[in-house]
Amino acid sequence: MKTSNMGRFLAAFIAALILAIVWGSVVQTHYNLQALAAIGTDVGAVRMSTTMRDIFGGFFPTYGGYVVLPSLLVAFVAAAWLSRHALKARIVLYALAGFAALLAGIPLVNKLAPVALLVGATRDFSCTFWMAVGGAVAGLLFALLTRVPGAWDQRPAARGPVRAGEPVTG
Repeated sequence: MKTSNMGRFLAAFIAALILAIVWGSVVQTHYNLQALAAIGTDVGAVRMSTTMRDIFGGFFPTYGGYVVLPSLLVAFVAAAWLSRHALKARIVLYALAGFAALLAGIPLVNKLAPVALLVGATRDFSCTFWMAVGGAVAGLLFALLTRVPGAWDQRPAARGPVRAGEPVTG
């Protein structure tokens, strides 16, 4: 792989990683605040500040480093391998890989974490589901940012090169 391609893939991976982490931070903050509101706590005044603190503070590096980074790394390598065999399904493969990675990665890390739950809000499966949707969106972003324009048209013809004066048939 050329150095310029490697830089493009790395930048796309970082963008997808940040998107998935921010998405997950917002989802888990929402679920935690809703749980507090359900027991009568007024969270209206702190909703935005708590969300920003989780995005730019404590939850971002923990969730990103322990869950999202390893999950998406494995998923995108698998999607890259699979998309070599199904180029037209590449975007869908990356989205599904991102979704499946977080859907499996969150409970796995929760099970392996030394604390009771690394992502406490995921006691509710719907929270895990919505955090995994962030993985799907991240996979979609990665696939779109790394797509080579016209890649489907660049596959060599099965019958060989066209010679001058030879009719081109599709």
